[in-house]
Amino acid sequence: MSKISTGLNDRPKDSTIAQSGPGLPDDSGTPIEVTDQDAEKLRQNLEDLAREKVKTEIAEYFEKPHDGSER
Repeated sequence: MSKISTGLNDRPKDSTIAQSGPGLPDDSGTPIEVTDQDAEKLRQNLEDLAREKVKTEIAEYFEKPHDGSER
């Protein structure tokens, strides 16, 4: 295998840049248990955040000048 460089990033051209090398990550951990109540609470929080983001974007849009002159 030929090398890319001889510096700090010295590695073969065809080697992976991932830390673990080829293969899939080990995701064999136990799944997280979520109640319907927790899921609904999270969904509501995400909707509230999205709504606030849109409100902020709209407010910023109307605060900016749109006719090419500064106010």
